[in-house]
Amino acid sequence: MEGTKPRTGNAIGMFDLLKGLGMITIVLAHTAELYPVQISGGLSLTAFFPFIYREALMAAFFIASGYGFRKRSVKKCIQQQLQGLLKPYCITAVCTSVLHLICHYLAFHYLPGSITETLKVAGGFLLGLPHTTTYAGQQFFSTGPMWYLLSLLIGWVLLDAILNIFPEKYTHWAVLGIMLLGWGTTLVWELPFSLSQGAVIVPYLYIGYLAKKNRWLDKPLPRRTLYILLGGTALTAVGALLAQSTDCISMGEWTLGPLSILLDAATGFLFIRLFMRLNRFTGPIAQGLQAIGRNSLNIFCIHTVELIAIPWYLFAAHFTDHPLRGMLLQNVIAFTSIGLVCALLNLRRSWIVKASAARRQAQRRTPALSQH
Repeated sequence: MEGTKPRTGNAIGMFDLLKGLGMITIVLAHTAELYPVQISGGLSLTAFFPFIYREALMAAFFIASGYGFRKRSVKKCIQQQLQGLLKPYCITAVCTSVLHLICHYLAFHYLPGSITETLKVAGGFLLGLPHTTTYAGQQFFSTGPMWYLLSLLIGWVLLDAILNIFPEKYTHWAVLGIMLLGWGTTLVWELPFSLSQGAVIVPYLYIGYLAKKNRWLDKPLPRRTLYILLGGTALTAVGALLAQSTDCISMGEWTLGPLSILLDAATGFLFIRLFMRLNRFTGPIAQGLQAIGRNSLNIFCIHTVELIAIPWYLFAAHFTDHPLRGMLLQNVIAFTSIGLVCALLNLRRSWIVKASAARRQAQRRTPALSQH
């Protein structure tokens, strides 16, 4: 059913549909990696093709985040990012580590080994590693999807610093320079705290910032710009097919080097435009996706916990002859558990809001009673 009025470029929740479908895609893609279905040419139907536009989707997420960016002092920006992003990161790290220890002990019944592996998980979170890395001869596991939150935190602070330091006419070059610096560091060393990834995604945030500032989402695209974006989207797929590899920000891998980073930005912006047009549709499917989008942070964190803590590879090993069946069953389990935990978190939040409101109301009544 089509509504009568599309959502404008400044409406609250304007990116909920994008976030909702994006979160479903992320969970499905992470599951698909465990169940490779090979086709001719050695490419995997489940572990290659779903990932061709993976980083373009992540770019769209970052662009949407940049849309809400406002220039402020660097100190205030750091404080806000630590409060808004570091807290859920730390809670997720603790929950993942604890559940990882429990699940692996139940699976292998060997406490020393379970503790050793869990320390690798906890160490990876402490170091903020976007992928499994060895430091000083010791292996640490990645933070899983949580690299996104760390990169977002770093990216916001870097963009705020650029806008505060550089005159407007040099901002574009500073953004490009910090992106190249981030890409260059991935070639020589894996920096902790997802610093490299945070530098690489600065252009995405900047595009979102400019889109809000110049009202790009409220205007029709010039034909030439549309052709450029479509060309970039096509080139992304061609590059992936020719190289038989896909871009991956967390791994620091781009098929065409820095050009791929910019191509992902072009495709991501096109995704944003597409979903802005889809926002005019209402109905149960659209409302369901928007509800998922409104809970994207909770879903992201819960998905990280189940993805890392649960030894899904043992589950997948039972379905080597029937990978599609295993993938379907794992997705049912994952989505059900994510949905239940998310519902519990929303109930807890609702209870806290009601309790807080009741407390304030009681405090207002107390002075009135004392006056009587």
